[in-house]
Amino acid sequence: MSRAVRWTVAGLAALVTFGLSVAVVRALPWGWLPQEDGARLDTALAFGAVAGTAVLAGLGWWAGREQPSPTTPTPPRKVTQTATASDDAQVTQAGGGAPQVEQHAEASGEASVTQTGGHLPSQGAGGSAPPGDLPDQVEQRAQASGRGRIVQSGGDQHVDGA
Repeated sequence: MSRAVRWTVAGLAALVTFGLSVAVVRALPWGWLPQEDGARLDTALAFGAVAGTAVLAGLGWWAGREQPSPTTPTPPRKVTQTATASDDAQVTQAGGGAPQVEQHAEASGEASVTQTGGHLPSQGAGGSAPPGDLPDQVEQRAQASGRGRIVQSGGDQHVDGA
């Protein structure tokens, strides 16, 4: 809810409280209230002003406070990943959004290695990122054997190898 809407709600609530307070004090015959119309109206207006001010003070705090802004986490400056696997091995590494991404992987026996570096989380493998979103340096090393398959993505390029 925007700040202007919150202040509008607070102001309207204070006005409604004032009007209802004045109407109730003027309509109900309480013994401690003045009986003359002029004095009774003065008392009703004073009571309405106090009640409306109390409502406005309470809702004013709510209307005036800042809404917490969603914070996005700052990506790390450098991502380094190392993995080793063997026998029915499969290695998957993803690192992106940092100025420097470094990945190392080894696999053997039915090996499959997938590395993605340099893409922001909104980018998919093989997608291209705007030039300002690419890391300064991407370093990937992979080694596979036994039906090995290596897929590496770095920067704004996608490379498939076997």
